[in-house]
Amino acid sequence: MGEPGMSVVAIQWLALAACLLGAAIRLPDVVRGRGRVVFTALLLLSVAVGLSLEPIYLAVDRLLGGVNLANLAIRLCLYAVFVLLGVRMVAAFKAPRARKFIVGPLGIAVLAATVAFTVYFFFQSDLPYSDTGLTAFADQEAVEHYSEAGRLYPGYVAACLVGPALVSVVNRNARFLHRLAGAFLALGFGTVTVFAVLELFNVELAAGMIILPFSAILCVVLGLCLIWFSKRRAARSGGRSNLLAQ
Repeated sequence: MGEPGMSVVAIQWLALAACLLGAAIRLPDVVRGRGRVVFTALLLLSVAVGLSLEPIYLAVDRLLGGVNLANLAIRLCLYAVFVLLGVRMVAAFKAPRARKFIVGPLGIAVLAATVAFTVYFFFQSDLPYSDTGLTAFADQEAVEHYSEAGRLYPGYVAACLVGPALVSVVNRNARFLHRLAGAFLALGFGTVTVFAVLELFNVELAAGMIILPFSAILCVVLGLCLIWFSKRRAARSGGRSNLLAQ
């Protein structure tokens, strides 16, 4: 039993390291006034992943009063991440239909409803002490609804982005690194979508509760890093770069 537990913790720390590295390699561009959207998304993702780690979570939540406000911060950071990546991806992959679903009236309504439900059910929950993942309070109906609301928007946006990412994979005119990056992005967003659906139907996932979402994070960050490297190669050869690298 010890080994799987260690593997789960390891993938969490690996995801945090990947997010921080992804943000770090883009920092020079940000200083020059470029790439702020993806950089901000990676920074917020780093915060969300960092807070999901027990030592960091307990320390931060203690500073916030010990009532699990750190968990609410994780949810809100993730919503912001998916807004930023969603907007940038639909522009980069020229996907007007996906853009309508993400930043159109429906997408805005889904985001607003998700935030409202998340905040409402959080404050309806009885969370008297810090607990990473709120597992100690899982028997509360309000906590259950809070968790369900937290997966709604990421799953929705991810489902909208899988298609555009797959289209980039089969685009023979694109550079190899862009197509490879598209594959990782499609895999990452596809995993987020599957995870949200499985949770919606209360499928027992055990260690998959950690492995699936953090594997998705690794795939997405790797895809973004590959696009950044592709941009560098394109710049040297005078080619056009993808908006995700900007």
